[in-house]
Amino acid sequence: MQSLKIGLALGGGGARGLAHIGVLKVLLQAGIHPYCITGTSMGGIIAAAYALGHPIIEIETQALKLSKPRQLIRLLDISPDRRGLLEGNRVRSYIRNWLGEEHTFENLMIPLALNATDLLSAQEITLREGPLLPAVLATCTVPGLFAPYELGPYRLVDGGVLNNLPVRQAYELGAEFVVAINVQTDPRLEIPHGQVPLKIQWPFTLPEFFVDFYWAELIMVSELTKHQIEQCPPNIEIYPQLSPEITMFLGFPRASEIIAAGEKAAKAALPQILAALE
Repeated sequence: MQSLKIGLALGGGGARGLAHIGVLKVLLQAGIHPYCITGTSMGGIIAAAYALGHPIIEIETQALKLSKPRQLIRLLDISPDRRGLLEGNRVRSYIRNWLGEEHTFENLMIPLALNATDLLSAQEITLREGPLLPAVLATCTVPGLFAPYELGPYRLVDGGVLNNLPVRQAYELGAEFVVAINVQTDPRLEIPHGQVPLKIQWPFTLPEFFVDFYWAELIMVSELTKHQIEQCPPNIEIYPQLSPEITMFLGFPRASEIIAAGEKAAKAALPQILAALE
C-alpha cells in the first residue's frame, strides 16, 4: 500500500484548519504515511510542521495551547499603520520559535509545497524551495489582518485568496493519490437558504456590514474551491463537519472540538481510502 505515492492537501480556514490534526492522527494510526504534503494558510502551518518531522501529538499540543484565551491575547499586537489590523510580529515570532528559522524545503522529511498570492502580479505563487520560514509566514498572511509579506520580487498574502485547497501542487510534487481536506465553511451546504447567520458569536460587538463582508468572503472562497476541484480533482475529499459558528479567526477556543471533528471525518473516509489504495 505504501508503494503508492500518497499526497495530502491541507486547505486554509484559520482556526477551522486545526481539523487537519485530527485527520492526520487517524491516517497515521491506520498506517497511511504521505509521500508529500501541501498546505494553504493554517493548512500550510500544519503541513510544514509535519514535513519537518514534528510528531502529530506535539502539533496537537501546540493547537490546544492556542485554545486558551490568555495565549491568544498574547499574540495580538494592534498595527499603528493600518496596513493590517494586527502588526503580526507576535504571531510570526510564535511560528518562528516553534518551527525554527534555519530550515529549508530541501532538508524536510517529505516534499512540501505552500501557496501564496502575489498582489503585484495578481497570481498564485507556489513556494517549494529555499528557506522554509518565509514561505510559512507568507501563506498565512491574511489580507486585512496582517500587512503583506515581502519576499523577493513578491508582495504576498494568504494563498486562500486564489487557491484555498492546493490539490494541483500535490500532483506536481509527484503524488499518485491525493487526499484533500477542505475545512472552509461552505454556505451552500451548511446554511439553509435565506438564513445568513447575522448573529455569529463574536466576543465583541461588530457592525452588520462586517458580517456581510465575512459571509461574502466565504461564498467567494467556496466557489473558487469548487471550480478548482472540478479542474483538478483529488482522489478523496474529506470535509469535517464544523458549525458555521466556529469562525476562522475566533474559533481557537474550540480547538478540541475542531480536532475531534477532523478525526470523525477521517474515520468515515478511511474505508474508502483503504479500498482505493488496495
